[in-house]
Amino acid sequence: MRTSRAAFVASLTALLALSLSPPLTAAPQSPQWTDCDGNPATPLDCATLRAPLDYRSPGGKTVDLAISRIKAADPAKRRGVLLVNPGGPGGSGLDMPLGVAQTFPKDVLDRYDLIGFDPRFVGRSSPLSCGFTGTVFDALWPRLPGPGGFAAEAREARKVAEQCQRAAGDLLPFASTRNAARDLDVIRAGLGEARISFYGGSYGTYLGAVYGQLFPDRVDRMVLDGAIDPAKVWHGMNRGWGPAAETAFADWVDWAAGQDATYHFGATVAAVRAHYAKLERALDERPVRYGQLQLDGNTLREVSRLVLYNDHSDPVLAGLVADLADGQLSDPAVRGFLDAVLATFPADNFVSVFLAVQCTDADWDRNPARYAVESAVDAKRYPFFGAAAAGIGPCAYWPHRPLEPTTRIRAARHSSLVVGATGDSATPYSGAVSMRRMLGEQARLVTLTDARMHGLYARYGNACVDGEVTRYLLGGALPAKDVTCRK
Repeated sequence: MRTSRAAFVASLTALLALSLSPPLTAAPQSPQWTDCDGNPATPLDCATLRAPLDYRSPGGKTVDLAISRIKAADPAKRRGVLLVNPGGPGGSGLDMPLGVAQTFPKDVLDRYDLIGFDPRFVGRSSPLSCGFTGTVFDALWPRLPGPGGFAAEAREARKVAEQCQRAAGDLLPFASTRNAARDLDVIRAGLGEARISFYGGSYGTYLGAVYGQLFPDRVDRMVLDGAIDPAKVWHGMNRGWGPAAETAFADWVDWAAGQDATYHFGATVAAVRAHYAKLERALDERPVRYGQLQLDGNTLREVSRLVLYNDHSDPVLAGLVADLADGQLSDPAVRGFLDAVLATFPADNFVSVFLAVQCTDADWDRNPARYAVESAVDAKRYPFFGAAAAGIGPCAYWPHRPLEPTTRIRAARHSSLVVGATGDSATPYSGAVSMRRMLGEQARLVTLTDARMHGLYARYGNACVDGEVTRYLLGGALPAKDVTCRK
């Protein structure tokens, strides 16, 4: 008994030391930049750094950190580096500077080296694999219940957790956002910068916020666009997709009812809903194949939820519904959307990392009964996606408990600009409000009202939002108070 108590105390002491002491970092490295693709016309350089697999053992095994760079367009105006992250978890950001260079204002591009990166285990950064096959829609969690209902989903969730343990069990405990944030400081040191600026979208907002908690004195300017609610990492965030998707779908149905002359789904909300439900049933009986993707009723809803991230894409969803009713996909916008999703989110790596990070960041409830009740309740409240969002997943059976507690976001010593749309259906607006409140008076919130969009800056085309973010990145001063912009 005494030995067991001593072991417990030693373990607890080590955990507290890792959580509360100054964050451990690796020795600085000098990146060896090379042209990413051998094309001189593409202004993107790449390099690889190394980071500890386990920051408690900095001299042990390492992981690759693939980084990229587009230099500041005007060296005379250069301020520093702007790290950019698209979200996920599991999203690759290595090519993101190329997109940013096409959309961010020239004044911003003049002043910052744009730094992209694949977070640990993503893409070219020692990629993690659970061995998933098919498309991202085949492997994605949370998922809508199939014919076997909740019990079948629970069995499948357990199998997936066991599959990941067999394939990558030695890596899974180290997939946390806290370790990814420590990796950011390896990148900062490698770049020779005392401080970094950061633009993160979606999950990238949480990664940035965690970095700011661990390394507050190493942050210059931070933009958190489409913010995660840190208080709901991660089951609460996933469950929030139920009501958010329900609202987004209702918004689209209302829009589609006004487009009956074009799409012929019906001129009333009830008629459009009936048309969509009939299509779901028809696809369950006779799915439509598009390359590797097989579109049945559940996949239609999963694809629809992604299209609904942007109210400018309402015609894309209408085109999808119209095409599927005809049994084939011919609309160029629909095909382009699906091609982009399938190319951007490789099923194995993306879903493997998505699960590994979510299951490692938080200690999930291991009682299936909780998920059964929540899924049943939300299926009635939010029939479009509630059963999936609240349902059970592999994290309920994950083989490893977290090595560290979930990061609590407290009032920051560095400045942050949080950006959110009131109709965001991927990271609901309440998350932006929560993030702003937690970060305290060194943060401000820029809100776009009456817009359904996930990620706003230099993407949605709102001059008010773009102006506030640009002024902050250029001058560093936060607005005097929170800002509300109109669509």
